[in-house]
Amino acid sequence: MVQIMTLTDMAERLNQDYGPQDKKAGKLPAAFFITDHTAVPDPERIIARLSNKCGVIFRDYEQPERQKLGQKLSQACRDQGLIFLVAGDEKLAQSLAADGIHLPESKMAQAREMRAAHPDWIITTACHNPSALQRAENLPLNAALISPVFPTLSHPETLSGASTTLGITAVRDMVAATDLPLYALGGITKENARQLIGTGIVGIAAIRGFEDEKTP
Repeated sequence: MVQIMTLTDMAERLNQDYGPQDKKAGKLPAAFFITDHTAVPDPERIIARLSNKCGVIFRDYEQPERQKLGQKLSQACRDQGLIFLVAGDEKLAQSLAADGIHLPESKMAQAREMRAAHPDWIITTACHNPSALQRAENLPLNAALISPVFPTLSHPETLSGASTTLGITAVRDMVAATDLPLYALGGITKENARQLIGTGIVGIAAIRGFEDEKTP
């Protein structure tokens, strides 16, 4: 009987294939779990199942008590030995003693001031096309999350075909076009993650994809 690898297993394989990470990349996790209370109402359950080779990006922009939730999740990550990034809010990242920040594509230029103020932070950004990636590679970033790779509930238009996804070919092309480590995001599951082998990505990012992870 062939054992199906978990999404974390696949991410760790991709991370190993990426090879030694240079000084620009730093020590990046194999996978990022991105919080979204609408999609995954109990993020602490997911965090408790992640290996210490993973990281968490705390998004949940619309949470009315984002600070309080962030305190809970940042502590959960510390207990698990996970890298913890806050999305889009420098002050919140500082107050939670986060390991860094994730910037939306529209705010990636802030990476310069973030790096000057926080030289040890892990700073990532989102990129949805090659043009955005071209801008990103000239910034002091540790990595970029490229998406959507596959059809995803986070972008319903990709499920209907009204909007296209990057697909494996574009992922390969984007990796080849930059030295910036790239994570694949968007509709990633433990089944389709196998298609990413050999693309050169540093790892995987997902919201719903970790829901069926087994406890390490």
